[in-house]
Amino acid sequence: MRIRLAAFDPAQLGAMSGLWVATWAATYPAIDFDRRRGWFVDRIAAFAGAGVAIPLAFAGAELAGFVTVDPAGGWIDQMLVGLSHQGSGAGRALMDEAKRLSPNGLSLDVNADNARAIAFYRREGFAKTAERTNSQGFAIDVMVWAPAPGHH
Repeated sequence: MRIRLAAFDPAQLGAMSGLWVATWAATYPAIDFDRRRGWFVDRIAAFAGAGVAIPLAFAGAELAGFVTVDPAGGWIDQMLVGLSHQGSGAGRALMDEAKRLSPNGLSLDVNADNARAIAFYRREGFAKTAERTNSQGFAIDVMVWAPAPGHH
């Protein structure tokens, strides 16, 4: 199915939070992500109010994923593709849009044990530049994408 991108719509917050909870809960079943739903909704609303771009990816009428991109600093805080849409091209479409929105470079944090996400970011040209531990004690890789010289 063809992936279509759309700009953030507050009416999609319920679908976004549902996708976020389901995907993360499947990835880390020991963590209660449903309890964190309010945090996620508040975070997305704050990003939208602060000028952070939030492209949404749809497969037909179904939300397939989303990415948050701060065009000023190139920071990706959230990048998520639902489990049933992984491998569909939604991630690549979202990352292409993120690169378009922040052509001078992007950076993000990824859980160091999330091999699938790390492999995706590497395929998209990201390189690990640092390691840290987050507030929950998880090992985090910092990854950066820089455009090739002459890239526009």
